[in-house]
Amino acid sequence: MDFAANFTAIDFETASRRPDSACQLAAVRVRDGEMVDNRMWMIRPEPLYFSHSNIRIHGITPEQVQSEQSFGELWADISETLSDDCLVAHNASFDIGVLLACLRSHRQSIPELHFTCTRAIARRTWPHHRRYGLKPLAEWLGIRFRHHDALEDSIACAKILLAAGIDREATSLPDLEKRLKLRRGSAGGWGYQGPTGRIRPRAAAAKATAKEASAPLPFLYPNQLAERPSPQHTPVDLQRLLVRAEFIRPLSGMQIVISGRLQRCSAEEAQMLTRRLGGQIQQEIDHQTDLIVIGEGESVEQHRLNSPQSDENPVRIVAEDEFFGLIVSGDA
Repeated sequence: MDFAANFTAIDFETASRRPDSACQLAAVRVRDGEMVDNRMWMIRPEPLYFSHSNIRIHGITPEQVQSEQSFGELWADISETLSDDCLVAHNASFDIGVLLACLRSHRQSIPELHFTCTRAIARRTWPHHRRYGLKPLAEWLGIRFRHHDALEDSIACAKILLAAGIDREATSLPDLEKRLKLRRGSAGGWGYQGPTGRIRPRAAAAKATAKEASAPLPFLYPNQLAERPSPQHTPVDLQRLLVRAEFIRPLSGMQIVISGRLQRCSAEEAQMLTRRLGGQIQQEIDHQTDLIVIGEGESVEQHRLNSPQSDENPVRIVAEDEFFGLIVSGDA
């Protein structure tokens, strides 16, 4: 089931504490769950004043934008890009607040806006998680980006929303909002109302922690149950890895043989995860094999002696824990 979401993720960088001091804006358009277009504008704030603390955060200086157009001069182009789409931002109150302040400051009519917040979505999707900032969430999901660049932040924001939809097996953004009991925010000339929901994150987190304590593994697909792992092995966070697989594919193009009994997940789950991460499963070792993952009771040295090796295609042999370490780090 595909998460066919339609939205535009946005992010502002500001020159100072003033909400109307936008100096960079980016927008990433998503259609049917795919990022299809992106735009970025450098903006000359009026007045042209930058605080040192803001420069330290995003690295944009007055010299870089002094020849750019003001927000008011860019609004026709920006509004065409945003159109009537649902806007998505991480900590949406900030970005929508900047948008409204810039519109008022430059005496532009304020359109009816509908938006949602990936911070609020993440709190309800992963209530057991402790940190919901853009950077820690992106790192947890394996999304690599340069923080405090508006375009990179917009892409990361879009990917977090897509990850949430995939995790909750939603079919669309309205379907995800319904599953999370989250009502979309809105704004206009009349004022502002942020996204609201009936779930209290702390209560949800306590409930999720109790539930996870009794479960052997957190699964993306609940019907795919594995044997309970041996107590001396930490179970693999299969849910996290499957969501990460949508954005990074560290096993891409690799031919992989899984040999022996694994302790952290079942062989079927390991094969499914390998395919989702871009690898291809082989039943037998041959000259095309790139990686051999060995389970309990098997020896790296014995496999090295019995496996075909060549300078052109050296076979890498790893134990189970090292294999999952490679996946988590993305350095396979």
